Amino acid sequence: MKIYLSFTIAASKMFFRRKSSIFWSLFFPVVTMLVFGNANIIGYSAPNVGLIDYANTDNSRSITEKLKESKSTEIQLLYSENEAIELLTKGSIASYLTINSSSNSNSESEIIITTRKDDFAEKEVVSNLINSVMLEGGDSIKELDNIKSNIANINYQGYKGFIIPGIAAMAIMQNGIFSVVFTLLSYKNQGVLKRLQATPISPSHFIVGHLISRVTIIILQTFLLLIMGVFILGVSIGQGSIMAWINILLFSLLGGVLFLSIGLAISSLAPSEESAPALANLVTFPMLFLSGVFFPIDFLPKFVGYISNILPLTHLAQGIRLSALYGNSTLTTLPQIGITILWLAIAFSICALTFKWE
Repeated sequence: MKIYLSFTIAASKMFFRRKSSIFWSLFFPVVTMLVFGNANIIGYSAPNVGLIDYANTDNSRSITEKLKESKSTEIQLLYSENEAIELLTKGSIASYLTINSSSNSNSESEIIITTRKDDFAEKEVVSNLINSVMLEGGDSIKELDNIKSNIANINYQGYKGFIIPGIAAMAIMQNGIFSVVFTLLSYKNQGVLKRLQATPISPSHFIVGHLISRVTIIILQTFLLLIMGVFILGVSIGQGSIMAWINILLFSLLGGVLFLSIGLAISSLAPSEESAPALANLVTFPMLFLSGVFFPIDFLPKFVGYISNILPLTHLAQGIRLSALYGNSTLTTLPQIGITILWLAIAFSICALTFKWE
């Protein structure tokens, strides 16, 4: 136990002595978060619109088909109001339509447009689309009065709320992989690993000592980024739930061990010192853009979405985002936790089997 503790302290000291480690672990994620959080990168785009057809009449089905033919919006058929609210809260859809049977037998189906507060552009696009569809269908001006609007009572924090947990997950990945890869390369170049091999330190001491040191730093880094999001970007984290913060701690711990293990495995599997950074970039670069860090996976083509759902960073980012923005606890994020643990077991096994002193 004393060897583990001593090596953990030594690894932590070496980390903070390297200016490049501090830059990539703390400064770079903070600057990225502030730039994207204030730039509103996504902005307005042609909205995805959910549609619930409660009326299920010939007229409502005709309206649905005409709406699906529109090129200005992407219509997504939904089956319940709860599903629509969930997607609206997450930003997967910009609004949703509800087609109800009209209480007036002489009138057509009632259509309700539900949007988020202040989403005026999206509301205008959807309203114009429905008016156009109903006029093309031969509906009278009187029947257009059956189009109503509604503001959803949800806690939607916009792109700022989306990007902060994503950047926190990205920082976990980068800190876990790159800090270990470059540290081991430095150790190998300086002959540190060869000298350690002649001491009572075993590979398990080395691996566990590094994991404890770096995971502690990763957890502090994650909470620092989230707290800065609260005070600088004005985002609400955890929705007042202590269980959500505990769940973020759990994801930081699991994600830290996962990506540190991947970093150790890359260092051991790389055929040369020159190829290790390239291999690390090959692993991390696709995940930056396919794991829902900067924009929702729903924006990607469907076949790319299947690939995204396999990547470990996807589930780490989802887990942190669900806890940070919606106050989800461990029980409600079990799928994300389970997949993260599965990846962790695979990465740690590869790391333990392939670790070499040279």
